[in-house]
Amino acid sequence: MKLGFYSLFILISMILCVTIVYGQAEGQSPPAVQLSEATQECIDCHESANPGIVEDWRTSRHARITPELALAKPELEKRVSNPAIPDSLKTVVVGCYECHSLNPANHKDNFEHFGYRINVVVSPNDCRTCHLEEAEQYSDSKKAHALENLQKNPLYHTLVETITGVKKVRDGKLLHLEASETTKNETCYACHGSLVMVTGMQELSTDAGDVVVPVLTNWPNQGVGRINPDGSLGACTACHPRHSFSIEIARKPYTCSQCHLQPDVPAWEVYSESKHGNIFKSKQHEWSWDHVP
Repeated sequence: MKLGFYSLFILISMILCVTIVYGQAEGQSPPAVQLSEATQECIDCHESANPGIVEDWRTSRHARITPELALAKPELEKRVSNPAIPDSLKTVVVGCYECHSLNPANHKDNFEHFGYRINVVVSPNDCRTCHLEEAEQYSDSKKAHALENLQKNPLYHTLVETITGVKKVRDGKLLHLEASETTKNETCYACHGSLVMVTGMQELSTDAGDVVVPVLTNWPNQGVGRINPDGSLGACTACHPRHSFSIEIARKPYTCSQCHLQPDVPAWEVYSESKHGNIFKSKQHEWSWDHVP
């Protein structure tokens, strides 16, 4: 009887020890990371003005790690590709100010905002500060030139006007009128990108006081061939939506299907009905969408 009791006692003790040790290993706090003073000021205001944006960013990897820690990871875990990230950015998390303040001399959308110089649009040229290799690959791709390809190719231009143009009957005749820029921005240019330009400044009244901000044409836009106010081409957010910039979202076919669908690019429909699509729909819950490939 005593032998059985002691055996049970030892077994329970071992289980408790393993649980405690394992729990400590699994529950270890990540390295303490620091926000820059500027980003903290952004959050202090925008947490009430734009709570969804702030909360989305807090779920991101940007909010949990500094470039310095990211560069120290093993090669197969790295998600940054520029070994020469500026020292001023290395020791703080990638926050509002770290992205919206880069390369101000290039940004026609740069403006003074409560003591800081801020860019409205974060462009691929800004993202290349940390993601150099990815930005270079993107700039050489067809996607970066998607707007020009759409507008200057006669066949594609005709397709745009045929699908989005306005049809009217006048004096017994069917007339075809060009689509408005607003319609194009909501349809074709939503995927291909738009020309974002600064046309002036406007004053807005907010809870924090009156602010003067740039007036941008064709904004917001997340199209892959967007022409940005700094002259760069593209939008990383076409696949990595703001402000979580999730690798998982970018990898899932649903994100691709926003643009690669009928009537002109039915890749999503073809994929969905293929064996690859069958496998994805059945097995996706077993896959890791967040690992470095």
